[in-house]
Parts: sequence; structure tokens; C-alpha cells
Amino acid sequence: MTTAAIATAATPGRSRKYGSISRDRRWALRWSYFFLTVFAIFFLMPPVYMLITSLKTSAEISAATNPWWAYHPTLSNYIELLSSSQYLTFFRNSALVSVIVVAITMLISVPAAFALSRMRFWGSATLATGVFLIYLIPETLLFIPLF
Repeated sequence: MTTAAIATAATPGRSRKYGSISRDRRWALRWSYFFLTVFAIFFLMPPVYMLITSLKTSAEISAATNPWWAYHPTLSNYIELLSSSQYLTFFRNSALVSVIVVAITMLISVPAAFALSRMRFWGSATLATGVFLIYLIPETLLFIPLF
């Protein structure tokens, strides 16, 4: 005679892991996303406000209504700005100055960076350290002597 063995699936014992890494990590991710969302909203509010205000007429801007809503959005401010000959002149001047400054900076800084990284001379480590330490000075601090 044959005996048939009946196999039953054993229910795995539920492991109790209080404070498991995955649960902690999930909470950390949730808090991270929460704070990132709050910071994103905080930092995006001024550009959104400027965009909304740019779609309003002058009368609507000075009216005592909801500043976050453009009741009659218009592109007349943009049309007036782009049709003004002064704006296009100012834009062209700014673009020209930017291109020239970037070109001069690249012509000077690329050979200097190559020389500092490849050539060894007396004081090269001190000079490289000094260059990197200058990056720690805030740019706004450099404007103090001008005033």
C-alpha cells in the first residue's frame, strides 16, 4: 500500500520588527518630501506672483482685489515691452557684454587652470589652495569697499 503524504503550506511566522529600517526610511522620505514641498512652494511664490502681476493691467494692479488672481489676463505688457525699441537695445547690449565677458574669462581661466593642474612649480600648491579659498568669500562682501 502506498501512503500519500499530504503537504501543507506552513504559514510563516510573522516577524515582529519594531522600528525596522524600511519603516524608518519611509518616514524619513515622507518628511523629506514634505519639507521639500514646503521649500519649493516658498521659493516659487515670488516668480509666480511676478508672472500673475505681469498679466494684469495697471488699473488691476493698483486695485484692492485679490493679488494672486488675474481677473482679466492680458499680454499687453509683454507686447508693449517687446515693441519698445529701448528694450531691444538694452537686451542686445546685455547679451553682447555677457558674451565678451565669458570669452575673455575663458581665454584667461582655461590656460591658468591647465597650468595649475599639470605644471609643478615652486608654490603651485599654495597658489591652488589660495585660489580655492577665494571661492569661500561671498561676492556681496566685495561690494562693501565700493560704498
